[in-house]
Amino acid sequence: MRTLILSSILLLSSLSIAQEKLGLEQVVSRVLSQNFGIQIAKIDTEIAKNENNIGAAGYLPTLDVQATQDLAQSTARQEFISGDVNEATNASNRAFSAGAMLNWTFFDGFKMFATDKKLEELERFSELNLRASMEMKIYEAVVNYYTLLSLQEMEEVYTGAIELSKMRKDYMQSRFNSGAANRIQLMQAELDLTADSAAYIANQQSQAQVKADLSKVLQLPVTEEIIVEGDLGAQEKKQEWNAIASQFMEQNTSIMQAKSNIAISELSTKEAQSRFYPQLSFYAAYDYGNSVNEVGFLASNRSYGPSIGITAKWSILNHLSRATELKNSRLNEERSQLAYQNDSINALADLRNYYEVMQFAEEKLLFEQRNISQTKSIIDISETALKAGSITPLELREIQYSAIQAEGRLLQSQIEYQTARLNISLLSGGFQSLF
Repeated sequence: MRTLILSSILLLSSLSIAQEKLGLEQVVSRVLSQNFGIQIAKIDTEIAKNENNIGAAGYLPTLDVQATQDLAQSTARQEFISGDVNEATNASNRAFSAGAMLNWTFFDGFKMFATDKKLEELERFSELNLRASMEMKIYEAVVNYYTLLSLQEMEEVYTGAIELSKMRKDYMQSRFNSGAANRIQLMQAELDLTADSAAYIANQQSQAQVKADLSKVLQLPVTEEIIVEGDLGAQEKKQEWNAIASQFMEQNTSIMQAKSNIAISELSTKEAQSRFYPQLSFYAAYDYGNSVNEVGFLASNRSYGPSIGITAKWSILNHLSRATELKNSRLNEERSQLAYQNDSINALADLRNYYEVMQFAEEKLLFEQRNISQTKSIIDISETALKAGSITPLELREIQYSAIQAEGRLLQSQIEYQTARLNISLLSGGFQSLF
């Protein structure tokens, strides 16, 4: 069983060597170029851009052209007061008409101006949605990247623990064979080797889950193996709170979306107000008509020519729908203002929390980095001391366990720091440099 576990570990390690390694820049690049959610958001932005035009705003006139050809067959008998009779059987009547009309509403209560600005704001809002989608996908991918990187580094720790436990087990086997150790000591060494192997396999399982999550974000085939590379302990230049808070107010995406919603709701109110004004329209038309009748007063009739005019329309009462629309628009304005205030307060509180977390994570990281250098030295000394008989196998195991815990704490501190830094970048708009 132990041989099978160790063989599986060696096989997994050999397979991973041949895989392409992804750095942080490659992960971000693949998210932006391959993630379907971002591609969909880009299409939505393009649709909003197409809809933002002067025609949709209402500045341009409409031009309609129509033509009609009527064919009829009828039997008729007409008696006149004079006594004359006009009678026809299966008489054909043909009529053709065609016309073109241009209609231009040149005053609609200033609605076209409000709609024009609203379409621009809707386009901007769609761009902010795209930005938010890109930020969240990058955030998700980078968090998974750092998590996988920490698990890969922890894999090396477990591999070293297995090698040390195997050395200890061989040492106890040799002492047992020579009669210097009892069966219980040998079994304990075997159990510790199995426990270290199980921890390694659990780490592999965690890596598989994170890789699956990263594959979803990167839109990679499920059969493609992922290995990342980079420096988990890399630290950026420390930023002051005032600088971060100032950048947050100017570049936070959710705040910018809330402001855009306020502008859209205000313009919707102006559109609703415009419906209380009259409308003035200009029209110009050209009509042509020709008819031929085999029965009736006129044998044929033809008319054609242009016409122009101005139309004034003012809807005085329309079931109070305009008043209701205006009330609801003003309520939407108030709701947008409240949402902006709520989002601002909550996001700023989250930002301050992540800033504090990063401060503590930096302190923990420095402490654990100093501690880990001592731990590695102790492990090297302990291996030599065990072979020399200066320490017992149980003491070696305790030292080994402490070393694994120290490595785990260091990686956890690095993850906490990187996650807090990513949260700050997300809230303060720091991801913009990656687009």
